Amino acid sequence: MRRIVACSLLITAAAPAGARRLAGQDRPEGPLARQIAPLFDGRVGRRATWGALIVSLTRGDTLFAWRADQRFLPASNAKLFTTAAALHYLGPGFRFVTVLYASGPITNGTLYGDLVLYGTGDPTFGLDTAALAPFADSVVRAGIRHVNGDVVGDASFLGAELAGPGWTPDNLDRPYAAPPSALGAAANRVRVTVEPGERAGDTAIVTVDPPSDYYSVTSVVLTGRRRSRTRIDVRHDAPRGLVTLSGVISPRRWSWSTFLVVEQPAVFAAGLLKSLLVTRGVAVAGTTRGVTDGAPARARQLLAQARGQSGDPFDGALAARSSPTLGELVTTINHRSDNLSAELVFRSVGRSVGAAGTFASGARAVAQFLASEVGIPSTSVAVSDGSGLSILNEATPRSLVQLLAYERTASEGRYFWESLPLAGEGLTERMAETPAAGRLRAKTGTLKDVSALSGYVTTEGGEELAFSIIVNDAASITRARQVQDRIGAMLAEFSR
Repeated sequence: MRRIVACSLLITAAAPAGARRLAGQDRPEGPLARQIAPLFDGRVGRRATWGALIVSLTRGDTLFAWRADQRFLPASNAKLFTTAAALHYLGPGFRFVTVLYASGPITNGTLYGDLVLYGTGDPTFGLDTAALAPFADSVVRAGIRHVNGDVVGDASFLGAELAGPGWTPDNLDRPYAAPPSALGAAANRVRVTVEPGERAGDTAIVTVDPPSDYYSVTSVVLTGRRRSRTRIDVRHDAPRGLVTLSGVISPRRWSWSTFLVVEQPAVFAAGLLKSLLVTRGVAVAGTTRGVTDGAPARARQLLAQARGQSGDPFDGALAARSSPTLGELVTTINHRSDNLSAELVFRSVGRSVGAAGTFASGARAVAQFLASEVGIPSTSVAVSDGSGLSILNEATPRSLVQLLAYERTASEGRYFWESLPLAGEGLTERMAETPAAGRLRAKTGTLKDVSALSGYVTTEGGEELAFSIIVNDAASITRARQVQDRIGAMLAEFSR
């Protein structure tokens, strides 16, 4: 690891043990400032608010600062706080588990009770459409041919909250804001695809993926004439049930598709499992339902098992699945910027530290880590959710750089550093043909008028820099990113 110095310009000795606080005022002067400051004052900066901090972790000095202590919406840069806190509290070896068990006796091929699928927020289980198949196979292997009860999706590990504070109403039906439940499936969304028929006036062809009885889709979409435009309306009022498509699809269009967000993920997962059981010849007498409260003892057992502190707590379990390690999952979160995964990890931290899987508990745990371990003042950040979707999140550029500096010497810092996409590889669309390619690692963040970029870069002179560049109220996100990328290339070329 590159040597990180503790310079008086960068570190204050009065910080708590193990903590670091970057010091220094805004510096709009110096060789970098002469290149960067005009970009913030120019056409792209008009009506927008920029904030930035660039420090040398090698020498310990501040190279450039611009509104470094002003609080901004960080967008997905909030995932940096989430993943760092998760690595600290849960450890890089932590694994999520999903368990299937029978709630009653099995006699002569009949389960006299319910099949219960218990989730702890495994992002890989919730995103993998094929994850349920081995669980259905385990029921057949157990000799069960008839379930006298229900198929139950148990999401009580994290509770009933499915939308974060500060999530705007227009986000709630978008795939990127799929509800983070302890138990889910297929990213908690259904894709509906419409294809034109052979002739004008023919009924359009509609497919649903994954097939499920959660939504019953009916369509009165017709194939239009050659010059017609595609106009399709989707209506559904209840959390589950009937969805009606109406309108016209142009014959010149190969297909049209939309996502329906599942508002009851545990019920949806249970329904998909039931469908798989039926295809394997297992009859289910009951229905599908979800559970979102209770079972605190089982939650404690699962946390202990996930940390490797106990043996198998799943007495009589039919099947169990462990996720990849958290050290691997944080790379998925920061590379793909997956909101669902970030929120599940965020609330799992709350469950581990605060004994509740709520957004508020996760926020308290992350804020505690930032203050007590990293040394970030509480006035510099406002933590609301784990993904950055919330408009209540706030962070200063200095707070993000403080975290970046802390992670370069933290015991779990290697996993954090490796989780950041590399320009020219993980950030393939940005800075690929610039000096930053292969030398800059950073997390992006985007909301409607917000763009953030925070990370590390190795300069041409061999220094390691930590930086954060955020803009709020940007008129054009595309142009804002171009400015950030230009600065990233400048930093890669920097030498003194």
